[in-house]
Amino acid sequence: MSAELPLDWIFEKTPKGRDELATRAHGLLPGQRNLLILADGHRPVRELLKAGTDPKRCLQALRGLIDEGYLARGAVGAAGQAPGPAAAATTSAAAATAAASPHALLIALVEEQFGAQAPRLVQKIEQHPDTPEGRAAAVQACVKFIRLFIDEKQATAFAQRAQELLPR
Repeated sequence: MSAELPLDWIFEKTPKGRDELATRAHGLLPGQRNLLILADGHRPVRELLKAGTDPKRCLQALRGLIDEGYLARGAVGAAGQAPGPAAAATTSAAAATAAASPHALLIALVEEQFGAQAPRLVQKIEQHPDTPEGRAAAVQACVKFIRLFIDEKQATAFAQRAQELLPR
């Protein structure tokens, strides 16, 4: 694979990628898992590179996921070609997963940014319903925890990243 990926390319999970999300059998790192969650067959590479604090590391992780068979280029590429029946089913399943689990986006974000502290933050996210109001409350609870027990700057950075990742 080339050193650079076209920013308009779109990737989706392969069966191996979906299996990893369901079982965690391959032990991906939190940043890799976050990218795998976000690769939904709709987000271009430029959006995926915003998933972490360092776009260069995100690009390396994304290339690794592609090279190891967790992600494949989506059937609807830059040329805008319509997907075939199998690709359409995969894309709509990925879209349904992404649309149905904004909590998963928040969980991936806290796992990537906070490592050892992530389980306590995940609990705070899971205590709130997966509604716009619940997600806002979950983000606020996480921000409060991060401010109290970790760092003010990291709390601000988390709040900003959460706002960018979550649907409005």
